Parts: sequence; structure tokens; C-alpha cells
Amino acid sequence: AFFDAIAPIVHAESIDMSKAWRQSRYDKEGPGGDAAAYINCPMDKAQYDAFIDALLAGPKSEFKDWENVPYFDGCLPIEVMAERGAETLRHGPMKPRGLTNAHKPDEKAYAVVQLRQDNKLGTLYNMVGFQTKLKYADQVKVFRTIPGLENAEFARLGGLHRNTFLNSPRLLDGTLRLKAMPRLRFAGQITGCEGYVESAAIGLMAGQMAAAELAGDRKSTRLNSSHA
Repeated sequence: AFFDAIAPIVHAESIDMSKAWRQSRYDKEGPGGDAAAYINCPMDKAQYDAFIDALLAGPKSEFKDWENVPYFDGCLPIEVMAERGAETLRHGPMKPRGLTNAHKPDEKAYAVVQLRQDNKLGTLYNMVGFQTKLKYADQVKVFRTIPGLENAEFARLGGLHRNTFLNSPRLLDGTLRLKAMPRLRFAGQITGCEGYVESAAIGLMAGQMAAAELAGDRKSTRLNSSHA
């Protein structure tokens, strides 16, 4: 098993766009051709330092003694990243490179918090890289210190969850069946993949394999019946 984390989601209408602005890093167009796919909230050095201090000081959800489970390195809680050094976030999810403050184009931000559209309507935005195990009340308190998010309303707060998976190479055969009990077939995240697309793909594969096996069984039954 490993621990994975989710980031807070903010109602777009609660973001102060007199402080934030829309821009993709280096104005790079995304798959849909949008070069302004992110909402950016800038910080100066004093604001960044105060944010890091509050992040590290805030109470977090703690593991039980028996939960000796690692984090997923590709999705570390933001406070865990901050514990590795005060500058870690500024060179990670909060890096200011490739962004120009539309309100103050001559003033370079020391750090930038980015939010990415989370639903098709564009009413919800996900705080990029802000997966966290901070207690809920402190998430609201700390994240509202970010310029542009002073009055943020959260549709969902961040959290931590445990992902459990099988040792598939040892336990499953090449068609995702349990070697010890072939009538059982596994699919999705429990097979050891990570991500929505990957989990859905494994589900499709398992379904196709099961259908092919069923079709083969029916063909074999018909052949046996004809010979009889």
C-alpha cells in the first residue's frame, strides 16, 4: 500500500481576479489550444516565508503506529515537500518561472500558486500541487493567506487516503486472473497501476479478456456437443 493525497478545490467565483490572473506557464498552449489555462496567485518573499511557516506549524492528520506505509512520491503532501527545505516549493509547484503578473508586469513574483480548471463548466479550480494532510480548519486558514484566495470558498478540502494493491506479478496470471483461484479476475487500481486513465484501461483489458475467455468456452462447448 501507499498513501496518496488530494488537493483542495476552490469555487472560481470566490477567487479575487484583481490580484490573480490567467496564464499558462510560458504561454504554452494546452491540448485544447488554451494558453491561459491556469489562474495564478502571486506571492512576494515575505508572503511566501509566512506561508511556509504557517504550513509547517499547522496541525496535520497523523498516521497510527501500525500504518507503516510510504507516500507516493509523485503526489507528496505539500507540507512534506516544505519540510525538505524552505525553497522546495518555490522550485516545485510554486515556481514563478514563465509567468508574468498581468496586474504588475514589471514586478516578478517570488512564488506563484496555480489553480487548474477542475470541471467542464469552469466553476471549480484545483490548487495545483497542494495535496495536503493539514486539518480542515487550518487548510482554510492557511490557504486564505494566499493573495487572491483571501475569500476563497472550498468545494472540497485536501486529504490523504490509502491505496492498497496486489503484488500482481506474483499473484496474477497474464490475463489478470488470481493464480490461486482463476475464477477471480482483478482490474483497476488494485492491480498496482496509478491514475484514473490507467485504472480504466486495466478495467477494459480485464473485460476484454473475460469476454474472450467466455467466447472460447462457448465455442468449445458447441464443438463438444457437435462431436457428441
